[in-house]
Amino acid sequence: MTYVIDTRPLGYDGRPLCCGRAATIVLAGCGGTGSFLADAICRLRIGWEARVFLVDMDRVEPRNVGRQAFDRREVGRFKAEALAERLARRYGREVGYSVEPYDRGAHAGAFAEGGPSALDLLVGAVDNAAARRALAATLDGRGPYGGWGGVTRRTWLLDCGNERNSGQVLLGNTMHREALRGAFLAGEGRCRALPAPGLQRPDLLASPPEPERTPQLDCAEAVALELQGPTINQVVAAIAASMIEKLLAGTCAWMGVYFDLDAGTLRPVPTDPATVAGITGLHRNAVAPPGPRSAPEAA
Repeated sequence: MTYVIDTRPLGYDGRPLCCGRAATIVLAGCGGTGSFLADAICRLRIGWEARVFLVDMDRVEPRNVGRQAFDRREVGRFKAEALAERLARRYGREVGYSVEPYDRGAHAGAFAEGGPSALDLLVGAVDNAAARRALAATLDGRGPYGGWGGVTRRTWLLDCGNERNSGQVLLGNTMHREALRGAFLAGEGRCRALPAPGLQRPDLLASPPEPERTPQLDCAEAVALELQGPTINQVVAAIAASMIEKLLAGTCAWMGVYFDLDAGTLRPVPTDPATVAGITGLHRNAVAPPGPRSAPEAA
């Protein structure tokens, strides 16, 4: 059976709600990948009732022009601010922003404003383990079934990462393996919980040992030194945007995508009970119980 991801919040009766807003999307990181992805997200939400919020503390530097989605007139401005104003003007919609580092307490509140959305999505376009841990803390604090105002809500995390000419986009909504019991609804072809990117790939949250640690380069510096391909960020952004498009349409059947531009390969990771069981060590019947089963209860 093919399972699609069901991101809708649950009502008092445990059934998915019909929400007036299609999505609330918080994008952390507006550099190499994030600047291109922000535009793609705003294009996707044309005609949809949705909120977009951008988070990045960095300013546009001359070396960012051409390598990221910024122009000369924006040099010296905060990346999140410049993007938010430009995209709001281009698409005629409100785009919020913050110039502080992502923090669960400061920024996760965006998901609670104005009632529930069919999709609460936190997108990480960051390039270091510390920033990824801050994003994962949003899931760790709320869990996949956080309660709010009588509604059971779930925040999903989409993590974008790359090396020189390869990378991955991973999706999930819990850091706790036990929360994945009953995630796949028997006979319905729907999945309501998946292991977070940090649970799928724990190495993403691990900082390198001190002796091996080198100064962190931003995307523009990496491209200049040929440590990163000149088109890699656009590719990551396009794959992430495709997954978001499918999540909005309720047709996403992937929990991740791995690609290699040098080898010419793209490998989706299916939303599949056996895959989740393999990642978590749970029995397949634990994540996808046979026979009729109600939705998992709030943690």
